[in-house]
Amino acid sequence: MKILKLLITLSLSIYIVGCLKRDDVTPEKENIAESNSSYQNNASYARTVRVTFPEERASTPPLPEMVERRRFNLNSIYSPILNGYYSKSYRLKKFIDDMSSRYSMSREYLYGLFSTVSRDVKALEKYHVIGDIKTAKTRTSRVGSWDRYPRFVTADRVAKGVEFWRKNRYWLDKAYRVFGVAPEYIVGITGVETNYGRNTGKHRLLDTLTSLALEYKRRSKFFTTQLENYILLTKEQGLNPLNIYGSYGGAFGMVQFMPDSYRKYAIDFDGDGVADLFNPADAIGSVANFFINKGKWIPNMPVAMRVLYPKARFNALPTGYKTEYSQDYLMSLGMRPTGDFGGYRGPVSLIKLSKYDRDELWWGTKNFYAIARYNPRDYYVMSVHLLAQAVKRAYFGR
Repeated sequence: MKILKLLITLSLSIYIVGCLKRDDVTPEKENIAESNSSYQNNASYARTVRVTFPEERASTPPLPEMVERRRFNLNSIYSPILNGYYSKSYRLKKFIDDMSSRYSMSREYLYGLFSTVSRDVKALEKYHVIGDIKTAKTRTSRVGSWDRYPRFVTADRVAKGVEFWRKNRYWLDKAYRVFGVAPEYIVGITGVETNYGRNTGKHRLLDTLTSLALEYKRRSKFFTTQLENYILLTKEQGLNPLNIYGSYGGAFGMVQFMPDSYRKYAIDFDGDGVADLFNPADAIGSVANFFINKGKWIPNMPVAMRVLYPKARFNALPTGYKTEYSQDYLMSLGMRPTGDFGGYRGPVSLIKLSKYDRDELWWGTKNFYAIARYNPRDYYVMSVHLLAQAVKRAYFGR
């Protein structure tokens, strides 16, 4: 009996101590243990956290309200006959016939639309269709052409670029996440094209595109295509075709898309149901979409790098964004890189900027070519590149 009582007493002691020890385990500790166990079991699912400084943290804009947009009533434009400046044009009448048959558009609507057209004299003069035509045919010396090219990298434009970046950081970051296009080049495009939306053009597009399509014979096919896309675009989006203004070349919006590019590459980036290129968010997303889909932009690849050359002038090879050479071959001709080119070692295009005292040489990558799809001129691409880099340095304080 004594042994049995001793065993019962010992068992009770062990049970009480165990209960006391279990009370020491708080619910928080149990949750942590369960959380660690869960993390270890799902280790392949990790979060990527982007750290920003408090003063640089971009606030997320509120989601736009899905408001029913009032579409322009196309039936308000009507005429039983064709009037206006180009009413006698056989080519315009043929264009109207084609639009009516191909897209089932009302002939009376098209008559009414083109009856409002006025001849865009300034656009025709810009393209030397009228006016001092001889000047356009005279070949001027290319020496110093880069020095004469409009300056886009100015203190004022760089400051406005920094302001644009800060104001639209959320959309620029989103464009980088979605498309992989570096923010500075979207800022550069917007700065070169319209000074960040401050100068989107004063030409009524219907007048401009009609005048160029009918009178600019050398590029009639191009501008006829743009006129067709403009009419289709305004119909699709319910826009007033009589009241949209842009450049003398027919481009419009903050980033100056031509009508065919607008229909192909403009996107509704802020989710309000409308792809509006006068809206910074949509303009930013649309440039990135253009670069990726038409330009074949390659994320994280540099754009251009200046190289040194021992002679004042360079005429040994063809130059331009369409050229392609190996870096080793160009270095064998005496060129020397000014940096590590972000580690890029692939083929490059050779870009020559003619200054009064010497030729300035640059190497361009496939992303240089991507920007050239926006405007196929070396000097334009270089202006975008230089402005982009200047704004980036100012934005980050370097």
